[in-house]
Amino acid sequence: MPSTVESCKLPASDFLQKGQRYRWPFLFRSCCPYRPLYFETTMNKILLTGAAGIVGKALRPLLAVKYPSILLTDLEPIRDCSPNENFHQGDIADLDFVKSAVDGVDGVVHLAAMVGHYDFHEVLGPNFVGTYNVYEAVRQMESKARIIYASSHHAVGFFERGEQHIDHTTAPRPDSFYGLSKAYGESLASMYADKYGVQTLSIRIGYVGENVPDERRMHTWISARDLAQLIEIGFCLPELHHEIVYGVSNVPDPFFDNSNATRLGYEPQDSSVEYLTDPALLHVQPEPHALIGGSFATSDV
Repeated sequence: MPSTVESCKLPASDFLQKGQRYRWPFLFRSCCPYRPLYFETTMNKILLTGAAGIVGKALRPLLAVKYPSILLTDLEPIRDCSPNENFHQGDIADLDFVKSAVDGVDGVVHLAAMVGHYDFHEVLGPNFVGTYNVYEAVRQMESKARIIYASSHHAVGFFERGEQHIDHTTAPRPDSFYGLSKAYGESLASMYADKYGVQTLSIRIGYVGENVPDERRMHTWISARDLAQLIEIGFCLPELHHEIVYGVSNVPDPFFDNSNATRLGYEPQDSSVEYLTDPALLHVQPEPHALIGGSFATSDV
């Protein structure tokens, strides 16, 4: 199936045939130390874990036009695969299943997780063990795949809004067991990069949805196509160890300094204010001492 690499600055008319080895220019902003640079990539097959989830469903059509072959995995069945998608049903808490899933892939987009107000035992298998299994399976590959790790802004959700400057160097301050699992995943990615050379872009994703339903999420929203752009950047970078960026589109009064994403070439195309369910949200004032993680921070779990 033809695949474009529009976000890597190739003309829209340049298509890639399945399995073709190709070279493209990856042009960054002037602040990027890699600009300009030509390099080869063979990102022909990728694995998308958690493909049946909200984020996975939003990303699938965008990834399907960029990558010649995509393997989808999830606990839930997927029956609407496109011609270049295949689906394997299974549990990422099973290392043997994950090892079979990563076999032959060039990249992994690791979304699979329990998202929400869950206790430790509920997130232990999918979020902690499952993420370890992804990294361990990639470590054992002869040619290690590059990983895009779906972290979350809930890894820093216990900071008070406006309390301090928050960027990619900010140490985690999770707001929940879910946020804790994402902070763990970032640390795991860092260790596997340092110790085993597994390359990762960790994206602290904000809110993914077709519309922006409340004032807090107006400051954390990201469109599917902006998230797909960050994934593309993670796969395209000629050199990568472990980097952390925030998965946020253009938003008013952002909670996070996302200059590291800008340095790597990120140019968000969408704005949260254009997707508000109610324009009055622009005038809503948060409660005093409101926390970035919202209800995740105030819930008992």
